[in-house]
Parts: sequence; C-alpha cells; structure tokens
Amino acid sequence: MTTLLNKAELAAFDSIYSQYHQAVFLNICKLVPQQEVAEDILQEVFLALWNNRHKLELTNDVARWLFVVSYNKSIQYLKNAAKEKTILATHPEQAVSTDDDNFAALKEMQLHLISDAIEQLSPRKKMIFRLCRLEGKSLQEAASILGISHHTAKEYLKASSAFIKTYIAAQQATFPVAGLILLGSYFQY
Repeated sequence: MTTLLNKAELAAFDSIYSQYHQAVFLNICKLVPQQEVAEDILQEVFLALWNNRHKLELTNDVARWLFVVSYNKSIQYLKNAAKEKTILATHPEQAVSTDDDNFAALKEMQLHLISDAIEQLSPRKKMIFRLCRLEGKSLQEAASILGISHHTAKEYLKASSAFIKTYIAAQQATFPVAGLILLGSYFQY
C-alpha cells in the first residue's frame, strides 16, 4: 500500500532544506573536508530530519537541531575513520571490526573530553564557541546575539579554540584517538 505524503509536511521540509542546507553543509565541511563525504553526511542529516519530522516541532529551533545533528554525524564519521586508521596502523593484517562496546566507550570518552574542555571556558567564550562551532553561526551573528563587537567575538573564538585544542592535546595520553580526531582543522581559525 502506498503512503501519501502530507503536502504541508513536504512543503515545510523543502522550505527548511532551502533555508539551511548551505549553512549545514559548510558546518560539516569545517570538520570533514572531503566534499563527497560531507555531501553524504548532509544527506544523512536531512534524512534524519525527515524521519523525525513527527517528533520535532519543525518551526521551533530547527536550525539548532540541524547543526547539532550535523556536528554529531561529522564526529561519528571522524571517529570511524580514526578507529579504522588506528586498527590498520597497528594490525594491518586485521580487518576493521565494529565492536559496539569499544566504539560506545570511545564515543563516551570523546564526548566527555569535548564537554569538559568547553565547560572550562569562560561564559562568553563558551557561548561564542557554541554559536560559531556547534550551531554554525557566523562571527557577526554571534557578536550580534551577545551584544559584542565583531573583533571581540573573533578574539574570543580564537582563544576558546586554542584552549580546547591545548586541552585535548594535554589529554591525548588519556584519550589518544579522541585527541587525534579533534586536533585537526576544526579548531583552527
């Protein structure tokens, strides 16, 4: 039996896609520079939006949802790639296995490490970092939201990114794969 799509849902989805796809794509590219992979992740993000449309209020804070999901899917890709690289470098004769328990533990460590670093920032730097890096807002938008100058916002973002990069590097002995993933271009400005 064929399910008919609700025209209003389809129109809302098309509108959201048109409005946000470019910004979400740019947000993904900050983490994943490979164009084809970034495009695949973009598709996954909007597929997740469509699949969860009945659970979400599409008019309330959809941008935040899209940016958080795109960030999470990008990090997921990077973790998988780092895990594969690590296994191949250590045991080239072994195929990459997807051990769910190890992967879940790695994911938990990485999320904890990122959260820990962000929580150590001052409130303003934390907000700038979240707005620009996690929600994909421009420096000008973030500065406007916080009521500060563009220059100040830029300096806060540089300082917070440098701090997080240093924090992750210092923790690399404890969380080696998490450190490798996050020391890339994402924290450069």
